[in-house]
Amino acid sequence: MHIKDGDIIDERFEVCGTCSEAGGMGPILHVKDLEEEFENEIVLKYCREEDEEYIKRFRREARLLTEFAGNSKVVQILHHNVNYDPPYFVMPYYADGDLTNLAEELEGDLQRQEEIINSMIACIAELHSQEVFHRDIKPQNFLCDGDSLVVSDFGLGMEPNSTSRFTSSSMFWGTQGYLPPEFQRGGFKHADASGDIFMLGKTIYVLLTRQNPTYLVDEDLPAPLFHVIERSCDLDKKRRYQTLSALKQALGLAFDVMLNRGGWIGEVNQLIATIKDRLINEGKYKSSEVIEFLEKLSLLEHEDQVRICLDLDKRIFVILTHEKLRGHVDDFLKIYKEMVESENYGWTFAETIANNMEKFFKEKEIPPRTRGKALELAIEAAIRMNRFAAMDTCNAMITSVDNDDMGVHIAAIIQDKPDSFLSGIEPSQCKCDSIRAAIRAIKE
Repeated sequence: MHIKDGDIIDERFEVCGTCSEAGGMGPILHVKDLEEEFENEIVLKYCREEDEEYIKRFRREARLLTEFAGNSKVVQILHHNVNYDPPYFVMPYYADGDLTNLAEELEGDLQRQEEIINSMIACIAELHSQEVFHRDIKPQNFLCDGDSLVVSDFGLGMEPNSTSRFTSSSMFWGTQGYLPPEFQRGGFKHADASGDIFMLGKTIYVLLTRQNPTYLVDEDLPAPLFHVIERSCDLDKKRRYQTLSALKQALGLAFDVMLNRGGWIGEVNQLIATIKDRLINEGKYKSSEVIEFLEKLSLLEHEDQVRICLDLDKRIFVILTHEKLRGHVDDFLKIYKEMVESENYGWTFAETIANNMEKFFKEKEIPPRTRGKALELAIEAAIRMNRFAAMDTCNAMITSVDNDDMGVHIAAIIQDKPDSFLSGIEPSQCKCDSIRAAIRAIKE
C-alpha cells in the first residue's frame, strides 16, 4: 500500500511528508495529529508490505516497544493500531537523526567516542535486562535525542520464550555485514546476547571508521580499541564477550589506555611480577590474575606488548596450557605474533620462542588450529633469525604429529612455506600421510 501527502490515516493522522525511506517495511512519515493530543513533532511508521511474515514482524515490534513504555533509552510509541490496514504506530520525531550523523563529530575525539559507545551499550542493556535481543543492531537503529540515544527498530527483536520465531532464512532478515555467522546457520531463530554483542562490535567499527562492516581492518583504529572490537566480532560466539557488562569493562580499559587515565604499563608489570613470585615461592597461581594480565596486555600499544613478551618467564607458557586458561591462548598468540614479527630480539632468542611455542603445540587439549598457530610462530622466528636450533625444534614438532586432524593443519603450514627449511624434513620420519605428502610436494 502506498500512502501519499495529504492522506488521512485511521481518521486521525494527516500525512505531511516523508521522514525516511530507509524503513525495511515502508517509509516513516511526518504526520499531524488531527485530535491535537500530541503537540510536539511526531512521525508514523507503517507496514507497507502485505506478506503475513512482514505483518507479524511489524506487530511484534509494536508489542515489544509498548513493553518499554517510559524507558528513556528505547524509542517510545505514542499511539498504535496494529489491526488497522495498514498497521501503524506513532512515535516522537528525533530531529538529530541517527548515529551516522555523528561520524564526523566523533573523529579523533576519544572522550566523545567513549560516551557514545557507552550510551549504545546502555540502550541494548535495557533490552537484555528483559531478555529481549535486538538482532538487527547497526548505526541507523540508534536515534539521537540531544545528548542521549535511544534504540529503535525492533522489527527483528525477540522476546523470551517467543513462540512466533521467524521461519524464513536469516539471509532474508537482518543487515548483511552486521550479522554474526551463526545467524546464517539457523541461529537467527535462537538468538542470545553474544549475537547482539557481535553486531554492536560491527556498529562501533562502522561508526568510527565509516568502512564496510563485512571485514575488520585495523588501520584507522587504535590497537586497544580494535582488540575489543575484534573480540566482540569473533566468528566463534564462545570467544566473544558473553555479557554487555564484560564488553563495557573491556572498552573502559581500552579507553583508559588511549586517554592515559592510568599507569597501565606499571599495572601490567606488577601483575606479571605477582604471578611470577607466586609461582616461584608458592608453586601455584591464581587464574584470575593471569586472565587480568592477559586482558590488560592485549590493550597496550604494540611496542609495549613486544617489550613485555620478550621478558615473559617460561612458566607463564606452561600455566597457559592448563584447563582454565587454554581458552586465552589464541588471544595471547596474536600478541606474541607482534613480538615475533618485530625482530626486536637476538638470533638466539628464536630458540626460546620455539621452545615456548612447543609447550602449546604439545598440549593435545588445545585445539589443532591454535596449536598450528604456535608452530607457525616458531617457524617464523627460526626463519627470520636463521637459527638452526630453532629449526630443529620445529622439525621435531612436525615429525611428532600422529593425529590426522592435526596433520591437515600442519600440511597447510608446510605448503605455505615451500622455500623454507621445512623442505629438508625426511618424509619417512613423519607419521601422518598428509604431512608426508606436503613435504614431498615442496621438495618437488
